[in-house]
Amino acid sequence: MISKRIAFVSAISFAVLALFVLSSAEAASPVLNNPYHDPSDSRVDGSQVMSFGVDYEDADGDFPSSFIVYFEGVSVEVAMECPSAGCINGDSPNGTWVSSESSPPVANTLVANVGSDEISYNFVAVTSGEDDACYLSCDAWVDSDVRVNTVPVLADDATVTPGSGMPEDTYALSITYTDEDGHAGAISATVCETSNSSSCDTPLSLSKSSGDESTGAVYSTDFTTSLGGELTVTVSGGDTFDDAADSRTTTFSVDTETPWLKSPSVSTASAGVADNVTFSVVYCVFDAEGTGTPAVEVTVGSASAQAMSAGANNSACKNGVDYSLTTTVAWAAAAQSVTFSASNDAESAADVAGSSVTINDAPTLSAGSAERDADNFVLNVSAADINSIGGDSISVFATIEFDTERAMSCDGDGHCTVPVAEADIISQRGGIRAVTFRVEDSHGASTDGDFGNTIDVTKTSSFVFTGPGDQTPQPGSNDYTFTVENNGNYEDTFSISASSLNNWASSDPSVTVAYASTGTFTVTMDVPHVAAGTTDSWSVDITAGNDGTQTDNDEGTTTVAAVSGRTVTIAAASSNADPGATATYYFTITNTGNADESFAWTTDGNPSSGSTVSLGMGDSETVAVSHTIGSASAAGDQSTVTFTSGSESATATTTTNQIYGVTISLQSTTDNGGISPGETFNAVYTVTNTGNGADTVSIDFNADWLTGASGTTHNLAGFGGTGTATATLTAPSNAASGSSSSITAFATGSGSSGDSGPTSLDVASNSRSVSLSASASYTINQGSSGTGTVTVTNGGVAATFAVISMSDSLSFAISEIALGAAGTLTDSGDLAFTIHAAESGDFTFTIADTIDGSSAIYTGAVVARVFDTSTLTDSTDDCGAAGVVCGTDSDGGWDGNEYTNSGTWSTTKTVTDSNGQSGTITFDTTIPNAAPSVSSLSAENGIVAGEERTFIFMVPSDSDGTISHFVIDFGDGNSATFEVSDMTGSTVAATHTYESAGEFSVTATAFDNSGSSTMQAVTVDVAERTVTLDGSSYTYNLVALVGFFVLGMLLAGTAFKMQQGEIAGDEEMNERDRQRLESVERRMESLAEREELLEVSAYDASRAATKLEEHISAFNEVLVRAQEIAAEEKLQELEAAEEARAKEEEQTQLDLEDPDIEMVAERFHDSLGRLVKARDELSKIEEQLAHILKMERDEQLEKLTSMTESYESTKRKIDALQSTKEAREATADESSIMNLLSAAASGAGASDFGGFDDFGDSDEYEVEIYEDEDGSFYYIDPDTGEEVPCDEDGNAL
Repeated sequence: MISKRIAFVSAISFAVLALFVLSSAEAASPVLNNPYHDPSDSRVDGSQVMSFGVDYEDADGDFPSSFIVYFEGVSVEVAMECPSAGCINGDSPNGTWVSSESSPPVANTLVANVGSDEISYNFVAVTSGEDDACYLSCDAWVDSDVRVNTVPVLADDATVTPGSGMPEDTYALSITYTDEDGHAGAISATVCETSNSSSCDTPLSLSKSSGDESTGAVYSTDFTTSLGGELTVTVSGGDTFDDAADSRTTTFSVDTETPWLKSPSVSTASAGVADNVTFSVVYCVFDAEGTGTPAVEVTVGSASAQAMSAGANNSACKNGVDYSLTTTVAWAAAAQSVTFSASNDAESAADVAGSSVTINDAPTLSAGSAERDADNFVLNVSAADINSIGGDSISVFATIEFDTERAMSCDGDGHCTVPVAEADIISQRGGIRAVTFRVEDSHGASTDGDFGNTIDVTKTSSFVFTGPGDQTPQPGSNDYTFTVENNGNYEDTFSISASSLNNWASSDPSVTVAYASTGTFTVTMDVPHVAAGTTDSWSVDITAGNDGTQTDNDEGTTTVAAVSGRTVTIAAASSNADPGATATYYFTITNTGNADESFAWTTDGNPSSGSTVSLGMGDSETVAVSHTIGSASAAGDQSTVTFTSGSESATATTTTNQIYGVTISLQSTTDNGGISPGETFNAVYTVTNTGNGADTVSIDFNADWLTGASGTTHNLAGFGGTGTATATLTAPSNAASGSSSSITAFATGSGSSGDSGPTSLDVASNSRSVSLSASASYTINQGSSGTGTVTVTNGGVAATFAVISMSDSLSFAISEIALGAAGTLTDSGDLAFTIHAAESGDFTFTIADTIDGSSAIYTGAVVARVFDTSTLTDSTDDCGAAGVVCGTDSDGGWDGNEYTNSGTWSTTKTVTDSNGQSGTITFDTTIPNAAPSVSSLSAENGIVAGEERTFIFMVPSDSDGTISHFVIDFGDGNSATFEVSDMTGSTVAATHTYESAGEFSVTATAFDNSGSSTMQAVTVDVAERTVTLDGSSYTYNLVALVGFFVLGMLLAGTAFKMQQGEIAGDEEMNERDRQRLESVERRMESLAEREELLEVSAYDASRAATKLEEHISAFNEVLVRAQEIAAEEKLQELEAAEEARAKEEEQTQLDLEDPDIEMVAERFHDSLGRLVKARDELSKIEEQLAHILKMERDEQLEKLTSMTESYESTKRKIDALQSTKEAREATADESSIMNLLSAAASGAGASDFGGFDDFGDSDEYEVEIYEDEDGSFYYIDPDTGEEVPCDEDGNAL
């Protein structure tokens, strides 16, 4: 049972498990692999049909219910189809599925943005009961790398309009652009010369002007070009994604020969026939050089064309040139057209119109007049127009003031007139009216004329008169106003006549009223003081002045009105009274009205009162009023009493009488308890009024020291009034201490006087004292004088102080000084003194006042200083420093810091120290010479013997001097010398002909002004020259051969003889010359030091000669004469030797040139064949021998000349030295005597003058003593030429 149960449970379990497995199992989803697209190009046109495919595999073999390909960015979906047999018969869906072929997708529908987007796609297969199958995740994409864009097309219709034109024309370029995708084009074009594709303008950009890109849009642009001739336009572009397949070209031409004109100008546009008008235009042409000379003209109106002149270039156009013409233009009836034209040798320019010009002169007026003719006025004027001969016409007008302009009639001579009836203008305005004229020509030019003409139009009168009517005035003067309205034609003056029954009326005699205005006048009614209600009748008549027939009248009555009035008067309005007294005044009331009336009155006096009175017209009543003065009233005080009735009143004034009294007393003094001599002080007094009123008081002072007073007159107020009087006193400046004086003051009033009594004034004691201040010591150059200053300070009153004693080394230019009192700005002053610094030490002086004798003593010290000789150095380093002055040698090239020229230069240096002391030293500075600089030489090529050749050399330079001369040695015994004047540029040229071939050393030697030299050398090769014999004549050849043979034999014989004898003699002569030269050179070497000494001595002697003026003339004459004699003798010797040698050479040459040809021909006839054979050798021998002889002769002569010049130079130097020595020996006796006398006078020995032993001579010579500008003395050492400092007796320092 248990087993069965287990088996049953197991079976149930397996069954349940099977059901679970079955229930949990699902169908497998299909799988997509290997997607593809076709075509797979990187770009396809938008209209391209696309095909897509993918492998489909479903394990269950289920067919998809939906299978599509879809694309990124668009909503297009394309169904997939299965073309395999399994799909067709329904056996299996697995295999490659492709997009529908019946409705294939087009590329431009598969992207959102045609042009830039690439096709991205994915597949999705939907199978019932299974998940959707995508190749990738369903939100991912397959990138095809296929961009969709149709390549745009540029049609072959590019056109430039016009096809030919001028350089500045605007051209239109157009082309058709098509893009099936509808993309806008980015089209550009380049204009280039057809013949030169590299010559192009800036590229152009085209824009769409019409059409649609998908079907063909026209793109165009307007442009100008700077190119000319045949031009090619290349158009290219695309849609910003892809370029069009082809660029398109078209051609057009720009005229290069036809000129054009621009910027025409006319200045001015309006002018007269005599005025200049300037016409200008710019001539332009593309090819200015190839079109010849332009001709530019301007035509004005109907006149002939006139040539214009060329001016400056103008950048406004291609090859632009300004053309202008300034001329006058004839008059014309209207504005004249201006046309510019131009042409060149090739074409003519199109005419250009300028602004028109109007030529017209304004007409003129003269001799205007205006006259009356009965009831008319006649206006005349003369008019003229210089353009009338050209056809201009004028219109003349006249205008009367206040009238309109009137046309005038003119005759053929320009006399114009117009009559004007007075009746036509009288209503406008009467009186004087101005007349003016105007003339206008056919161009509208107008001229006004005002000749001061007038007409007098009859004046008319008309007016309206209005009066004030009946009036009721009060008695008195009353004005009645009347109005006049002037309606006449001019200002009018109206006569006025006024009257009244009682003769109360009066008026102005007339009134003037302006034209069309209203005026007023008054009639005065003087109403007398009569009873109210009295009446009067008045009448006013008015008559116009311009027309007396025009009158008018106005009437009325005057009734007197009632008026109230009174007056209050007083018999005496003022009086005087003592304080406490009573004054009586009498007031009168009068009725001034024109009716009976009662009047009340009151008073405000002391005491007051009041009452009422009744008065008839003109009646009066008098009232007495008493007034009491106060007992305390001050003099001059006033008190009043006023009597009042209504608005009328009268016042009486009482003035208090005055009583007098005055006192005076000392108030204070400003002497501060003690008076100093010379002190000014004040004594102040108080004056008091003891009366009852103001008083004038005079104050007087009695004092010996009185110098002034103030406040001596006072107008004092009433009782108790005070004033101040001041006495100014000055104690005498020479008053002794303790002295005294007194003062008394007196006051005098109008009715009384008083005095103060005497007051004592005392001078203080010890009022004068003095103190001194100055430098403690003074440092002064020894033997010199210095100055000092002492400050004198006053310790008391103003006083005069004097120097009463001083040391012998002191002196005062001013010994007294007056000083102000202590504490003032002048209480101290300076006294200058002079100190002589003979030696260091103390000095004193005493200063005291001249009155009291109060004194002060000052003691100071003086330090004498000497010059520091250590500052005198023999160096030029400090020349130019502060306190150092150097006298330099002018030949040394001193540049302010050092000598720049080589040589030995003398310097005199003076050093001045900070104290003004100075010393002088003279010393020499030697500057070594720097050799000149010569550029290296370049070898010359192609030099042939016998041909002249030019050699170019760089001009040498010298860093520390100048080049004296430049010598070129050609190496063949010839040379060329260039002086300074020859070396003006950077190079010099020398021509030379080498006579023979070979190598020659060419040297260039530069010599500077100091005798130094620098040489550069180069070797040149000289080629042999070719000698050719011409002619074919047998006779000529025979004679030539015989001549050459005989000449060769003679030359051979001569050569042999010269070798054996004459040349040997020359060699002996050369040997003697060489020996002589060696002897001279040895002598020159032995004399080298002597020559140097001679040069130094000559230089020093030259410097000394500038100061030894008495000796230089004789010395120079001796030197010059000695040199001339030596040069003349040597020159004669050389000339004689050269003449003998020349004669010998001439004789030898004659012997060679004149042989016996016939004898030689007969003797050597059998040798003719050998002569022909040896012709070439003889020719060469002849040339070589001639060159050798010449070179040897020239070389020997050059050497001899060089040796002779060197010898003569040395000899001249020795002779000059000997002559100098002899001249000095000749004056030795005289010099010795002078030296002995000088030595005896000075007590010095002969040795003080130094030795003159350059030539082995121990004798003493006379020297001359010279004084320098600074007072020092020196003499010239005859041996060294140096300046030797000495004292005035010649003793060397």
